[in-house]
Amino acid sequence: MAKIIITEKQMGLMVKNLLSEAVGVPEGIIESAEKLYEIILNLLKGMDDYDTKQRFNKYNLDLKISDYTINSLELEVEINEIDGYDGPFTMISAGVANKFNFDKKILMKVHKLDNSIELSLNFASNEDNWDSEDIYNYFSKDKVEFVSVLAHEIKHKFDKQKKTTDLIGKDADYQAYSSSGLNFGIPVINEFMRYSYFIQYVENIVKPTEMATRMKLNNITREQFKDFFENDKVIKELKEIRDFSYENLIEKLYEQMDRIDALLEHAGVPYENMDEEEKIKTIMNLVYVNLINSKRDFFGKMTRDVNDIASTFFRMMGIGSMVKDEDSKGLEKVRHKFLSHLARYINKEEQFFVDECERFNYVATKLIKRLSKIYSLIPDEKETTNESIINWDLHQKIMEKKHGRRKIETEFKY
Repeated sequence: MAKIIITEKQMGLMVKNLLSEAVGVPEGIIESAEKLYEIILNLLKGMDDYDTKQRFNKYNLDLKISDYTINSLELEVEINEIDGYDGPFTMISAGVANKFNFDKKILMKVHKLDNSIELSLNFASNEDNWDSEDIYNYFSKDKVEFVSVLAHEIKHKFDKQKKTTDLIGKDADYQAYSSSGLNFGIPVINEFMRYSYFIQYVENIVKPTEMATRMKLNNITREQFKDFFENDKVIKELKEIRDFSYENLIEKLYEQMDRIDALLEHAGVPYENMDEEEKIKTIMNLVYVNLINSKRDFFGKMTRDVNDIASTFFRMMGIGSMVKDEDSKGLEKVRHKFLSHLARYINKEEQFFVDECERFNYVATKLIKRLSKIYSLIPDEKETTNESIINWDLHQKIMEKKHGRRKIETEFKY
């Protein structure tokens, strides 16, 4: 049998890669994010002035993330000219498309496997006289931040490619916070919604990659890690989430009663004869109702296919269904189970907020602990120094003082 010889360097790389995967940072993802950043930066140079939505394609890429490769990019850049916004040109969001089909036999979503990444970058402008140079300058001013954003998005893509099937419920829940456009106009409720989004599982699993990217690009050493960790924006946000309590929520709601009145009026709810406690309970009910409805809507969209639409049409025409009865029954059971899960707090909406705040604490604490493990990805610092020794005797005394007197040995070490 032939012997397999692994060098110390190869062993070190194997250990490093295994460690990186265990921490949740796939091999090569940071380097790929850096390459993607440079590609996008060059594409932004070719933007047309004043065209608010532009698309770009780039082929023949070779972005390796573990055993997965991205070989093409579809980029959409949108500039939103927002009335009333008086801040600087800024990025609003970044997103990555993940295509899937809903399989009614296994009652799960099946991700489309491909080697293309579809990215969207959304910016905000306070006026309509921006030009392509504004976008390029903005994207190039903070490489570390934008590379970490791209690493975050690449990790989303990677996760969907590695886990080919998944439950719809988790994504419906996630989309309700990230894509539904729910805005209640009450600062503390918006804060609650943001925290709920931030600790979704889909977001949690990409955070180690995002932080590790900033750590690597800033060349953080082991001695610098504590300061870096405590001041990173992800950790600061997680600490806020961890410390957010139901008592905080109620206290701020009482402070924001004018906003509550405005929302009740906007929703057409008679509130003139309500006391403050009744108004708060009504607001909690409104938030919960809208969350449930949004999650239900997303679940419906994600599980609906062409056959569903055709079947509805044929039923209206008095023609038999195209969908197999057993498939429909299975889907109805899953839908009923999901809706029952959503509706478990009806008539006890306050308990929903109590439980969510407790979940904030639990998930944030657990994630902070997990993120601390990226420390293990910092390479050992080994250093040799070439010194010109001027006074041999004094130099030896200093070495002895620093490192102690070396034992005089009498045998070779094998």
